[in-house]
Amino acid sequence: MSVVPGWVRRLFRGGGAASGTGHDRQLLVDVSTIIQHDAGTGIQRVVRAIWLGLLATDLPGVRLVPVFATVRRGYCEAGQDFLTAGMPGYVRPVQVAAGDIFLGLDLAAHRLWRHRRQVAGWKRRGASVHVLVYDMLPLRHSDWFPDSTGRNFRRWMKVLLRHADQLICISATVAQDVRDWMADHGGPRRAKIGIRAIALSGDLSASAPSRGIAPSGHALLARMEGRPAVLMVGTIEPRKAHAQAIDAMDWLWQQGREAPLLVIAGRPGWRTEPLQQRLRQHPDAGTRLFWLDDASDEYLAELYARAALIWVPSHGEGFGLPVVEALDKGRKVLARDLPVFRELARPGLHFFSSDDPPALAASLLSALEHPDPNPPAIPRGWDDTTRELLRAIGLIRS
Repeated sequence: MSVVPGWVRRLFRGGGAASGTGHDRQLLVDVSTIIQHDAGTGIQRVVRAIWLGLLATDLPGVRLVPVFATVRRGYCEAGQDFLTAGMPGYVRPVQVAAGDIFLGLDLAAHRLWRHRRQVAGWKRRGASVHVLVYDMLPLRHSDWFPDSTGRNFRRWMKVLLRHADQLICISATVAQDVRDWMADHGGPRRAKIGIRAIALSGDLSASAPSRGIAPSGHALLARMEGRPAVLMVGTIEPRKAHAQAIDAMDWLWQQGREAPLLVIAGRPGWRTEPLQQRLRQHPDAGTRLFWLDDASDEYLAELYARAALIWVPSHGEGFGLPVVEALDKGRKVLARDLPVFRELARPGLHFFSSDDPPALAASLLSALEHPDPNPPAIPRGWDDTTRELLRAIGLIRS
């Protein structure tokens, strides 16, 4: 049986030696989830894009270190090529010194909770903790998520309340949700935690996009050239309102008139097994209704380019990445009238409020009749988001 040295045990209990160089401060970027499994969702696109933005940014006197934790092992260093190389065979425990910065870029709530003692050790040594908050939905609408998600999220928020210096939110709506939660649960320490919002980009090409389009994918793209198609992007989960969308399309198709195709790009999620079965067994599956449960980013970009309308009927979001991705490509968007989507308002973005099938179908047809918007001359890039994030954590000023 091997004996673990005492200094390693202390590191995983939350200690850690000073930074190896003795000079450069470290920016420790949490990539715990994506390094083990890239699910290809919106959050993964954000993580990849911001990481690449950080790599491309000159930060004198700063050592950029991707870090990750597993269920059994505390935070360790990863190679900067983790997007292609994955988890390293040899792991070096994270070492911190005063002035180092931990950036919780990935959504890894259960891992941060499990290794909270390690994080507490970093704080004792003078490191600061800054965490991206993508949304507060598991706390506000626990019924939309598996029980484990709500439990892990509540624990995660306790860790942030105890140790975070700043919570960086991806929209003003999320920032307000955080403030509201803090007002009820934060106690005296909430005054010490900074809360601010940054804006994301919709540039798919700058997020190390996954590649590949099957022959069936090319056939669907060709079909979309000759007939209007409505595109929905998002995991099949309760809050995304796929069921209401299909109800509206069924009503429209039953009217006996020429109606658009419906293309759904999203991986199978949770608490939607009957809906997934409905999608697979729908009488119009493969003719007017298409569910793409494993579309690459390359394929998604082509779907955006050919869709007549992008439909976002979700009941709750932290930002609404498909809205921006579509508008940046000059596509029309029909979105539920939510405050978080109102933040993104610009020509081409239309809103609806009723889930009644005839009313929703009417909103859809009305949006389809509007002309396509002009894409922005210079859309917001991920380099803009990265700079805003670096300003938030105090590493750059302009």
